[in-house]
Amino acid sequence: MQNHFKTRTVALILLSAGYGWAGGHYIPADSPFAAYIFQFVVIGFLLIAGSNFLSMFAAGLQTRRWPVRAISIFSVLSLLINIANIVHGVVNVDPHGFGSHNSFADLVPIAIILIGSGLWISTILKQAGTRSQTSG
Repeated sequence: MQNHFKTRTVALILLSAGYGWAGGHYIPADSPFAAYIFQFVVIGFLLIAGSNFLSMFAAGLQTRRWPVRAISIFSVLSLLINIANIVHGVVNVDPHGFGSHNSFADLVPIAIILIGSGLWISTILKQAGTRSQTSG
């Protein structure tokens, strides 16, 4: 349980850092206001769910509460979206077009997000494996 907490805390920090970095990198100054709103929603979600997760753990509550489920879903979606972002970068020939171009500057925040998502997802899989061993 303690190991899951440490891994999940690192995952939250990486997800937040990656999305913050990506927002600063991918959203140019002349972007529509909706792009900024989207970024605020993502960071706001991570802030609310992450702080509730940390508070929940500090209070000694079960880990199967809404913050864990919400961040788990967010991590899976982030993993899929950012894999798609890399694929998009392979086929994106417009240097000023939307999304990743798979340059180093594009891939750094994507990699940080993928690592954070992967770490969180690994705790889900490890926990599911532990539950199946104890029930079987």
